[in-house]
Amino acid sequence: MDTMITMLTLWRRWMLARQAEVVRRAVSGLTPEQRRQTADQTLAEIQAAACLPIPHLHGDTQQSLYQPWSPVASRAAQRATDRSVQLRQRGIALWLAVVYHETRQARDPGLQAVHRSVLGILRELRETVKAQAPAEQAWFNAAA
Repeated sequence: MDTMITMLTLWRRWMLARQAEVVRRAVSGLTPEQRRQTADQTLAEIQAAACLPIPHLHGDTQQSLYQPWSPVASRAAQRATDRSVQLRQRGIALWLAVVYHETRQARDPGLQAVHRSVLGILRELRETVKAQAPAEQAWFNAAA
């Protein structure tokens, strides 16, 4: 049984690490305004998931309490490469929220690495928002 759990953990770690690279590329392809919107949407998704009893099952229509994870992360990673900007932003936000909560208290070193990747992507989005704030404030002050 331990072997089975180890194999499932390795597979999940590999899938999430691969999806993290897809999401990171999708974020780097966004414009600064789209990144700001995605950051806001991601924060809302993380907060909405945190209100649930099992936050990593956020966005799943067929929640089962006995599932170790849901297919939402896979679907969200696929949406992160969509041609539609809105679907891409929604996919990025949902993937970050679900995987953040899934890996937040992981004991496996590989899943902890995935969590650090998620935090890095979140930091990248946050820095974009912070970088824009002084420019927007300067524009507002000049207009006043």
